[in-house]
Amino acid sequence: MIQTRLFLDCEWADNLGSELVSIALVSADGAQRFYAELNPLPKQATDFARYVVYPLLDHGYWAMPCAELTRHLRRFVAPLPNPLVLYDHHNDGALFRYAMDGFEEADADALGPYPEVAQQLLSHDALKAQIERYFSEHPAARARRHHAMTDAEALRWAYSAANAEGLV
Repeated sequence: MIQTRLFLDCEWADNLGSELVSIALVSADGAQRFYAELNPLPKQATDFARYVVYPLLDHGYWAMPCAELTRHLRRFVAPLPNPLVLYDHHNDGALFRYAMDGFEEADADALGPYPEVAQQLLSHDALKAQIERYFSEHPAARARRHHAMTDAEALRWAYSAANAEGLV
């Protein structure tokens, strides 16, 4: 069975990890990419989100209201064969599902077909070490750490490196 691995990262505004700021997915081969930011951004943000995450945001085309983000996310995932979303923090998985579900919007069913998606938390120490290696070897990426797409790409690279070494 063909399976499409998607590496996920989300950034959030609050300490609980329940207020989505941005979301990114990148396929194992790097060819398929999704990125979006919420607009408006959560008003009650931690200092970390305000001073580290918010300045990295792309804005413009990528910034959208909840309903539009859900619509675009479902359209991105729907054509992929047997999507498996991989992430390294439980909040990422919860925020992905929340976005797919439609952010509790009353008309969430009208936001497009809801594709079936498997999810898996990756919590291997070897993977975390590879993520740190990625950022040490890629200074441009290190400067954008905590941008969802940068972190999703780091996770993709780390998974591939750890897998090649038989560590995951």
